[in-house]
Amino acid sequence: MSSHTEPIVEELAKDYTNYLKVDLSTHMKIFYDTIEDVMMRLEEFQSIIEMVQAENSQCIDQHIPKLQDMQQEITNLNKRVDALEHVIAMINVNLTTLEAAVDNAEAELGISDRLFGMLNRLSFFKKTQEPVVSNKSSVYEPPTIYRTNDYFKSE
Repeated sequence: MSSHTEPIVEELAKDYTNYLKVDLSTHMKIFYDTIEDVMMRLEEFQSIIEMVQAENSQCIDQHIPKLQDMQQEITNLNKRVDALEHVIAMINVNLTTLEAAVDNAEAELGISDRLFGMLNRLSFFKKTQEPVVSNKSSVYEPPTIYRTNDYFKSE
């Protein structure tokens, strides 16, 4: 090689080395920043989880004993509700019995429901209501109905 080409070759070699040099510092800075951001978010998430766990344990420590103390009261309340449902069922049965007795008495005496008679449009066209004469002379026997004292203790 001649002395004339030697500086050109050296300059060319320097240019190629500049092409081959990789500056990873800018790329690595972005990578490190991303890792640092993820680490910060993980720490925040961890602190949130710790707060939730602390509140959960506080809730368990405070409210579970209260609920256990109320268990007997709730059981008593359930029993009272069941007894009340039983009373309502008995009242319903007795009411049905009384309604049937009233219907029978009205039929025996020939009395119809006045309100129904007023509301019934066809009743305006009837001349008069014919009384039904019953051959039976039945004696009224009151149906047995519930007594409140049987179901509720006087306090």
